[in-house]
Amino acid sequence: MRQNKRRPVLLLCLLLACWLAGCGSDAHFYITKHWDNWKIKLETRPHPIQAGHDEFLVHITGPHHTLPAGMIVRYRLDPKDHWIQAMPDGLSDVFRRALTIPDPKHATLYVHLQYFKKQTQLVFDLSKTLAHP
Repeated sequence: MRQNKRRPVLLLCLLLACWLAGCGSDAHFYITKHWDNWKIKLETRPHPIQAGHDEFLVHITGPHHTLPAGMIVRYRLDPKDHWIQAMPDGLSDVFRRALTIPDPKHATLYVHLQYFKKQTQLVFDLSKTLAHP
């Protein structure tokens, strides 16, 4: 008899978990690049980008899904600008930073990666994301 009373509660919890799993953001991965053994995915919030304050998240994973411990990530929107360091999002593969986009139709994001003594710069053409909402 006691098991029958628990069944509606368990069913309700299951439905709630399914509903929460279906709730997503409008963020979208749209560009993936590689450097050495690292896979770099750029995500924007909102997607597509808009004029004003936009958030950029770089997801970096290594072979066998290793996390980028020791990686330093910096952003800038123009080659003449100073680099701005992105913040790691806890102990995850995400580095985030919000930047002000003056013109989404002509926006480019430069990402500088430094992993111990190795470093590189990746270029993401943000205007291409406007055509792929």
